[in-house]
This record gives sequence, C-alpha cells and structure tokens, in this order.
Amino acid sequence: MTTTKPPVPNLAPEVTIKLAATSDEMLQCFALRAAVFMGEQQCPYDEEFDGNDYTATHVILYVDGEPAGSMRLRWFQSFCKFERCVVLRRYRALGLHHQLNAWCKEFARRKGYTKAYVHLQKRHLAMMEKEGFRLVDDRIFNFSDHQYYAVYCDLVPPQDAVTLQTVPMVVNRPEDRLDEEGVLEKSAARGATNPHVHAERRAN
Repeated sequence: MTTTKPPVPNLAPEVTIKLAATSDEMLQCFALRAAVFMGEQQCPYDEEFDGNDYTATHVILYVDGEPAGSMRLRWFQSFCKFERCVVLRRYRALGLHHQLNAWCKEFARRKGYTKAYVHLQKRHLAMMEKEGFRLVDDRIFNFSDHQYYAVYCDLVPPQDAVTLQTVPMVVNRPEDRLDEEGVLEKSAARGATNPHVHAERRAN
C-alpha cells in the first residue's frame, strides 16, 4: 500500500514591492516612517516630514498584504537618492531591506540612472558595503541626532532604459509598469479625432 504525504505548506511570507501610487499607499508610507523614525528614534516631526515628500517617489513593501517597509527616492541629474528607508521592527529578521534596495536599484536603472546615493548612519555601513555601496569621501555629518556618511553605488542601465529614443507611448506608462500597455495607448484606438475642435465648431 502506498501512502502519499500531504504537501508541506509554504510558510514563507509573500513580499510585494510597488510604487505608492494612491493617497492611501502614500499614507501607509508616512505611517511606517512615523512608527520607526519618530517612535523608535525620537526624530522630531518637522525633521522627518521635511518638505520633500510631494516632490519625491515613494516605494512601499508589503508582507502578506500588510504595510511593512518603505523607501523615498529623489531624483538628481546624475544620481537617484535613496532616503527614509524603514522596515517595521517585527519584520526586520526577514532581511527585507535587501529586497527593497534591490527593487529601488532596478527601478533607477530602468530610468537610466547610473548611480544610487545614500546618507547612511555609520552602524549600517558594513551592511551596505556588501551591497556594493562605498564612501563618497571621509566626511562625517550630523542631522536629527545621528552621524552619517555619504555612500554610493554604480548602476548599469539596461538596454531598455528610458531615453529620448524610447517609443513615446512607453514614456507615458506608469513608472513601475513600463512593460505593460498603458491607458493612453488604449486611447489611441480612437484616432486623432480632436474632439475639442469639433466642439468649438458646433458652438459657432
């Protein structure tokens, strides 16, 4: 008689990383940062929420559907700056910061950036060196009661990185779905009917 063992359930958590593309997802990023930086590190509110949030890109990480981590990205001419990276305490043993860094590197690469730049607390330097980051120089600077170094890593944009030669309608797509047809491409089926011109003619 042959017996079949039941399948072993997959106990690994499901991790999802995406751009924060709705107001609710943005609020989740803000809540995560408040919990870690204001709650754990006693950072003052006006230093944590520093006026850059609505000129930046936010990335959110979920574990089994629950908001667990986030990152803020700001874009400069020659580099993407990784900022405000947080993972809730109860998820830190999962190594999620590595997944978040990798996702953000790939996102910056697809946009054509060749460097990622971070202001890093000294205690995290060894960890980030393993990911390819190195010191910009030996300067140590302080803000919000912590010491920081400036570190960076090189990025190699892929062949399909967005450039001036990219198909125009690809540039219109949502930034984290550049490989998927966007809503404006679907609108092309209507042709260039220019409804505004017709409305003006009818009005006259």
